[in-house]
Parts: sequence; structure tokens; C-alpha cells
Amino acid sequence: MNCLERESNRKSNGFTLIELMIVLVIVAVVLVLVPPGMAQLSLSTNLKSYSQEMLSSVYLARSEAIKRNAPATLCVSTDGTTCAGTGDWEEGWIVVAADGTVIKSQPAIMAGYRMTGSAAAPGSHTMVFEPSGAVGTSSIITICRQLPEVGNKEREIRVSPTGRARVTTATSGSCA
Repeated sequence: MNCLERESNRKSNGFTLIELMIVLVIVAVVLVLVPPGMAQLSLSTNLKSYSQEMLSSVYLARSEAIKRNAPATLCVSTDGTTCAGTGDWEEGWIVVAADGTVIKSQPAIMAGYRMTGSAAAPGSHTMVFEPSGAVGTSSIITICRQLPEVGNKEREIRVSPTGRARVTTATSGSCA
């Protein structure tokens, strides 16, 4: 083996200091940029999840009222068995048949998020669906994060007087 072959073998056995420094700089940049993006993804995922849970509860209460030909109630519940009578949706909620049977129970949402009733009916904590599927008055339930800033891509579950519901995205900051 001549001198040139030994030298070329030595150079291919590892990384140079400059190559190592470049890799460390790239890793540092990625570590700085990824966490904010992950937090935003987590926020979006949680808001979507909570809004879909509430939407499915609205649809369930409406369909149970129609199916049973008796009123069904969607209400705030702190214990998962009875309607609270006060409070906000973030404490949890239940769907209750006219005979008092709890059809669905949803526990409280994660700390740092808010679920509030509509501004048209402050403190709104109950929706009663009639056998026709109608709810009587329209309702808006707003879901947002509390910290570090209120609002920012909050979700609204809008229930019309006919009982139909939909989720919209808002940035009004009305969840404060």
C-alpha cells in the first residue's frame, strides 16, 4: 500500500470538525423552530377535538329526542350524572333522556381551554331538544385557549333553532 492510499483511507474514516459543527448548527436551528410549530399543531388539534365532541353530543341529543319522541337535554355537568344548572361547558357535559337516563357523559376539558355559552344567552348551560329535533333558540358555544393569549383560531359550535349544528372557525377573541 502506498502513501496516497493510506491518506485517502484516513480521510474517509470519520467526520471533520467543520462537518460536525455544520450538523450541530442544523440541529440547533431545527430545535429552535420546531417547538412553536408543535404548540400550534397541538392547539389546533385540541380545539378541533373538543369542537367535534360537542358537535357529536348536539347531534346525539337531537337524534335521541327524535328517536324517543320525547325531549332530550344537553347540559353542563360537573359530575357526569346530573345537570349542573350553572357553569360553563368546559366543566363537562351530559346528554340526558326525558326519563333521566344519561345517554352520554363528557368529562371536563383540559386546563388552559375555555368553552363558553353564547353571548345572546350569557351563562347558557342547557339545550333541550324537542321530539321534532328543534331546540327553540339558537346557541353558540365557543371553544378557545385561555393562555398565553385568548382567541386565536377559536371554534364555535352554532346550533340553530331547528336543532341543526355546525362548527365554524373564528378569530374574534370572544371567548375571553
